[in-house]
Amino acid sequence: MKIKHLLILPVFLLMSFSFLQAQTEIKTNTKKDKDLKLESPIPVGIFNATSIGVLSGSSQNQQSAPFSFLSLMLYQFDENIAAGAGLGIDFLEETYIPLVADFRYYLRGTRFSPFVFAQAGYSFPTQKSANQDIIYAHYDIWPYPYPQAEAVKPKGGFQINPGFGIRHMFHNEFGLEISFAYHYQRLSYQYSSNTRIETDYNRLNLRIGIIFQ
Repeated sequence: MKIKHLLILPVFLLMSFSFLQAQTEIKTNTKKDKDLKLESPIPVGIFNATSIGVLSGSSQNQQSAPFSFLSLMLYQFDENIAAGAGLGIDFLEETYIPLVADFRYYLRGTRFSPFVFAQAGYSFPTQKSANQDIIYAHYDIWPYPYPQAEAVKPKGGFQINPGFGIRHMFHNEFGLEISFAYHYQRLSYQYSSNTRIETDYNRLNLRIGIIFQ
């Protein structure tokens, strides 16, 4: 009986060691698989990046953080470079539909990667008329000029949007991105046949979006 007990003990220890080693290998392989997924290259081809965000500005503005929506169709040329175009909607003083071109460079070219981008385009107004405050200088008893709301015709204007972000692809077909950018928008308004008013927006563009490929 003593010999049997002595034989059982090393067998038990050997099985326990083998089990612990297998568990360690499983955890190591799981971590390696996860790291390989994050480091795996992005396939070449067409993908869509749709995002929502706010155009944050001064609290003194009439709309300090208007809502913005943008949907881009892009082509991934290689692991790093992508370019395309898209349409969106911006709710500024009036509602505008921006048509933009987008160029971006992914620093790592993997599923998890920071990137830099630049957008440029033109915003088209959806309204035929709007009101703008116009300041008239009066040389009378009033010491200062005062603003007066007048009917104007929105004409739209040019915009640029350089920034940076982070992309995380959960697999080849779906991912998320977060971006931060400087947003410059110039809008013009036709007041009369020979008078045009221009308004400049300088905003911080904060966005979160989804990627489909």
